[in-house]
Amino acid sequence: MFLPPAGAEDVLDDLSAVRPSEPVREEIQTGAPIEDFTVAQQSISSKDPGSYEYRIGPMDVIEVEVFQAEELSRAARVNTQGFVSLPLIGGVKVAGLTTAEAEREIEKVLGEKYLQDPHVTVFIKEYESQKITVEGWVKNPGVFPLKGKTTFLQAIANAKGMDRLADFSEVAIFRTVNGKTTGYILSYTKVRSGQQADPVLQSGDIIVVNRSGSKAGWELFTKTLTSFVGWTVLF
Repeated sequence: MFLPPAGAEDVLDDLSAVRPSEPVREEIQTGAPIEDFTVAQQSISSKDPGSYEYRIGPMDVIEVEVFQAEELSRAARVNTQGFVSLPLIGGVKVAGLTTAEAEREIEKVLGEKYLQDPHVTVFIKEYESQKITVEGWVKNPGVFPLKGKTTFLQAIANAKGMDRLADFSEVAIFRTVNGKTTGYILSYTKVRSGQQADPVLQSGDIIVVNRSGSKAGWELFTKTLTSFVGWTVLF
C-alpha cells in the first residue's frame, strides 16, 4: 500500500502540471477535507533553477577541514538535533545550513576563543537526511538520496529509466506540506522534449509512474490513498 510522504519544507512551486486529455472529474472525500488534496490544473511559477542549494540535515556525514589545523579536522555525523560534534569546540548546529553557511558558523565559533582568522572547508560525505521515492513502472523503483539539485528527469534516470510498459503521458508527483498533500500530473514525454519545465524535487517527494493503459489500476490506487486524505482526482 502506498502512503503519501510524511512532509516537505516547501511547496512544489516550480512544477508545470498538465491536465490529462479528456479528463473525467471524480471527487472523493474521506477523512480529511477535500481541500487537503488538490491536483494542479495550471502552470505554477518557477523558481530560479540556479538558486537551489543542498542544506545539511540530521544523519548526514560532513567532512570538516580546518586549514593548518589537522587535529581539528574530522568527518562527523550530524545528530538528530542537528548538531555536529567537533574537536575543541564541541557541538555546532549545522542542520538547515548550506556548506558555505556551515563553514562560516564553524569559523565564527573557532575564532571567538581558539584560532585567529580560521579558514574552514565543509564537504558533505554522506547524504542521508533528504530522500525521494520513485515507484511504479520504472526499471529500478526505490528510495533515493537527494545529493543536491535533483530534477524530475534526473530522478527517473536514477531509477534506471521508464519501463517500456509505463505511461509516458501521465506521471504523478506527490508532496505533503504541513499535512496537506498536493498531487501534480505531468507528461514525461513533454518534459523530456522541453515542452514542459523539468521540476526540481524536494525531500519527501514521491513519483508514481502508472502502467500504460491501466486507468482502472490508477483509479484503484487513488481510491486507496483516499483512506488517508481527501482529494480531487483528474483522469
